[in-house]
Amino acid sequence: MKRILVPCDFSAAAKHAFQFAVEMAAATGGRVLVLKIMQVPTVFGNGMPGQPFEAIDPLSKIDEWIAYSEKEFEKLKSKAARGSVRVELLLETGYVNDVIRDVIKREKVDLVIMGTDGASGLKEFFIGSHTEKIVRASPVPVMAIHGPFHLDSVRNIVFPTTMELDQKPLVEQIKALQTLFGAVIHLLYVNGFPFSVESEEEAERRLEDYALFYGLKDYTVHVSRGLNVQEGILKYARRIPNSIIAMGTHGHKGLAHITEGSVAEDVVNHLTEPVWTYVMQ
Repeated sequence: MKRILVPCDFSAAAKHAFQFAVEMAAATGGRVLVLKIMQVPTVFGNGMPGQPFEAIDPLSKIDEWIAYSEKEFEKLKSKAARGSVRVELLLETGYVNDVIRDVIKREKVDLVIMGTDGASGLKEFFIGSHTEKIVRASPVPVMAIHGPFHLDSVRNIVFPTTMELDQKPLVEQIKALQTLFGAVIHLLYVNGFPFSVESEEEAERRLEDYALFYGLKDYTVHVSRGLNVQEGILKYARRIPNSIIAMGTHGHKGLAHITEGSVAEDVVNHLTEPVWTYVMQ
């Protein structure tokens, strides 16, 4: 977690993400890359007489955008940045998701931290938040921050798991988070009661075996009931104060995203605690 990327529109949510990123960089000896993206407007026309048409000078718009971004970045840095943390502004043009993926690869980013207000209702189904889309597409872990939150507030990591034994990359990442925060890991399994035939005692034994297999330390095990996985995670996580939720996602895209959705994306949209996600290959 040495190179931390913060996509930023200078909103309140983005400022909260930047503050948390600076605190994390200070703890890890890392640096923060603040990314401001401009989507250059495209003018469509078919040459028909009387068609409404407004000429746009992209160069003048870009000059204005650069000046605004640099001014806001200096204000952001002066309020939140610590002297020991290197903070850099990146200005890019293009489509948000494409640019973020390109910057992650080019700058060898280890972690993306994004501020979000979540999404709900029709907006969630048809559009979703930018954070949700990055959670689905990012090749590196993403942390969604929903409001003011500080590094030293983290005492617990809620880790929902399906208990497969082929998740070593995910578990190693979560171990690193535990070390950074000095936190307790709460292993969580959602039992689809009343549809599951597995008892809570059986599920708890499997969680203990899972923890033993991966060499986890300083952890607890819990089984939550819910009509679906999302409900079970939300129900349990809301009971744990000073926590972040850390979970893997398969990053469904296209038709699979519509038909199956993503548990991680739903949790990001509906929980106020920070959510850390990692796309499992």
